[in-house]
Amino acid sequence: MRIGYIVTKTPAESGFNTFMQFLKVYMEKEEVYVYLIGDGVYCARKGHQQSVKIQKIIENGRLYALSEDLEARGISAGQTFPGTEIIPGYPELVVTIMEDMDQVLTF
Repeated sequence: MRIGYIVTKTPAESGFNTFMQFLKVYMEKEEVYVYLIGDGVYCARKGHQQSVKIQKIIENGRLYALSEDLEARGISAGQTFPGTEIIPGYPELVVTIMEDMDQVLTF
């Protein structure tokens, strides 16, 4: 089963810790896709403490960050850690999630 996680929280918010717990549980059992949008894109930055944790957990999963939200927060595609796929806009995000995911959780 393909499970998508939409992360809109910064690592400082309590919902982010819940996301990390769910990610650890499902990573071993399911095909996992993480979509960083809104303030969640801060987790895509190279060297960020939480991005390193996410990268270790999702070695077999896929990580996406929304281009519009990266730009709005001054993060260039070159500043994201390797393997982060950039989604150009919300329409593409919606299509990807609706067509490819069996289940979606939002944090």
